[in-house]
Amino acid sequence: MEIVNDDPPQFPPSTATRLQCVAKLLGLLAVFAIVGTLVNLIGDDTASVAGPTDGSDSGDVIGEFLVSGSSTVFPIVQRQAEQYKDIEPGVAIAVEGPGSGDGAKKFCAGEVPIANASREFKDEEIEICEANGIEFIELRRGIDGISVITSVENDLIDCLSFNDLYALTGEESLNFESWAEANSLTEQWGGTQFPDVALDVFGPGEESGTFDSFAEIVIEGVAKGKTGLDIEAREFVDTVRPDYTSSPDDNVVVEGIEASQYSLGWVGFAYAQESAAAGRAKLLSVSVEDGGACVEPTAETIAAAEFPIARFLYTYINVDDAANQAGVADFVDYMLSDTGLESVSAVGYIDLPADELDKAATTWANRTPGRQYGE
Repeated sequence: MEIVNDDPPQFPPSTATRLQCVAKLLGLLAVFAIVGTLVNLIGDDTASVAGPTDGSDSGDVIGEFLVSGSSTVFPIVQRQAEQYKDIEPGVAIAVEGPGSGDGAKKFCAGEVPIANASREFKDEEIEICEANGIEFIELRRGIDGISVITSVENDLIDCLSFNDLYALTGEESLNFESWAEANSLTEQWGGTQFPDVALDVFGPGEESGTFDSFAEIVIEGVAKGKTGLDIEAREFVDTVRPDYTSSPDDNVVVEGIEASQYSLGWVGFAYAQESAAAGRAKLLSVSVEDGGACVEPTAETIAAAEFPIARFLYTYINVDDAANQAGVADFVDYMLSDTGLESVSAVGYIDLPADELDKAATTWANRTPGRQYGE
């Protein structure tokens, strides 16, 4: 039986034909590769451009750094760092509060990109920064009222004048162990006569901006005649007594106040207010002159500059680190955003007025270096 095949005869392909097929296949593969690369490139650019710019979680910043300085400013920045972590989880920010002076040392040595201070950097600190080639941006952050406190069990004192505070905490009161010993000073100008009860003084140490501000506003204020005393009649000191119990931790200061019935001390308003609310300390009113109006530290009196021991709070940013260290500029942007600024009042301090906020925003936006407010 004969088998008939209607299909055309099949011949093995020639070498030329095989080469043509291979060339076509390679061409197709090359086209696919180019298309795939273009898709990836377009996808990357789109992800970068479409990233959130409204403070929502972008997760595209990676970095880590330390913020050091004032224990007073610490709660503000600590809260901001915690909230910023939700926006940029790739940025690890550690915040510490050893004191304004200690923070300035680290900052001017180039060890930290951001430092907080409860007073302006001193001239000698600026000189160290300059010697080390550190340019800084100076921003005001909020307002604080240094609060004078005593034990809640002390029912003998409700108000102290600057002259009273000088007699109790100035260097002339060195070794005074009772309130009554200060009478040897106050009787010279007809001031308050104190009861004979034990005097235990607690406050921040010399590394603290709160220490510097208290000394400058109160003790130096008396020595310069700002309280009406005749400074030509006698010699006044301008330094705080060195024999009080000091700590860089305001919570430790409050613990000392709480443990001694007739204690006396000073801390930032946020700590004082929190301690008073918890029944751990009593806020004392303050008058500038003997017999003057006693003003209690409150958010309202501090904001209105009625409370006499008020001061601005500051943050310093390293210009070079802001430009080159990942996360630094972005965090400062957040600190000055509406959400970030809420932390100032949230932890118990006073918001800056609108003109001060505008100045801080402009200074940062322009990266304007150097002192902005004078010393």
